[in-house]
Amino acid sequence: MNKAKMTFRFDEQGRETQKNDDSFPARSSQEVSNISSEKPNHLSANYRAVETVDYWGDPLTDRAATGIAVFPDQGEPGDGDYYVRRTRTSWWKVAGSLTGAIVTGALFGFVVLSMFNQEITVPIPGIGVPTQKAAGEAADIPVLGSVITEKQAPLVQVVLPSQSYHFLQYGVFSTAEGVELAQQQLRDSGIAAARDTVDEKRVYAGVSPDREEAKLLSNRLKTGGVHLILHEISLPESATVEYNGEAALLQQYLAQSADLVYMLSSSSAALLGEASPSRQSQEEMERLRESHQLWTKSAAAIRGKLSAAIDGEAKEMEKAMNSAVEAMEEFNEKGEQTMLWEVQNEVMRFILAEQKLIGV
Repeated sequence: MNKAKMTFRFDEQGRETQKNDDSFPARSSQEVSNISSEKPNHLSANYRAVETVDYWGDPLTDRAATGIAVFPDQGEPGDGDYYVRRTRTSWWKVAGSLTGAIVTGALFGFVVLSMFNQEITVPIPGIGVPTQKAAGEAADIPVLGSVITEKQAPLVQVVLPSQSYHFLQYGVFSTAEGVELAQQQLRDSGIAAARDTVDEKRVYAGVSPDREEAKLLSNRLKTGGVHLILHEISLPESATVEYNGEAALLQQYLAQSADLVYMLSSSSAALLGEASPSRQSQEEMERLRESHQLWTKSAAAIRGKLSAAIDGEAKEMEKAMNSAVEAMEEFNEKGEQTMLWEVQNEVMRFILAEQKLIGV
């Protein structure tokens, strides 16, 4: 048993002091009380917060998460007397970044595909994406510099021969369906059928430059149950045409056209007025062939020189005239009356296309 000696000492106020070893200086009870309640110095120190950033390389945002590092007011990072408080990652920001990236990619892909599909043109003056026209036409390919547009054909004044035609009008119809039905009824009866190109509600069954011949033909058809009335169409004595060529050639073409139309319409209407149409003489056919040959040369001379707006009518006239001459040739060989109605049909097509070409 250790019989160590313990010594108790009291200060002037009667409080006990203690000393376990002579090597330790005596402490007062106040000091002892202070020691027992004393806390580490670093816990009572003032701290300052320093924001730190966790950057994880998102190209659409500056940062995805932040942290707060707390340092002692008197110390520096690295002394061990600090702690870090991290904030939570904002998933709303992450979702927004991903959505923005997806939408941007989709828009960029749409623009690229639209350019390849020629739906969007490059906004550079003088440069664009070639546009394809209707089938059979060439595409417009723009070049650097000013945009090249189609040159408009100049206006040419031409003098026309006097032309007046008496059409056998089958009726005037209020709808396109009615017009088609009337034409089909005439064709089923073996009669010519044409629609007016200016007043598209009118349907015609024949034509003649001579009024009396037109009446005779109308009366003959009336006996077959087809009731017709006469409708006169007169072409002007002059016209202004968009034409990029010699005016003399165009005027020659129109004059020769009038001669051929007169020959074909008059002869076919007169023959149809007969109970038994007779073939034409050799001299009449030779004159027809000669006139058609001259007309063909004139048609070739103006081909491609009319403006695009009326070039279709010129092509229609050329087809109709060739078909009318061929039908007359076939009638003279076979004597079939249906060929005379074909002549009438094609001559009406020619006249109606011509009145549109000259702007009636």
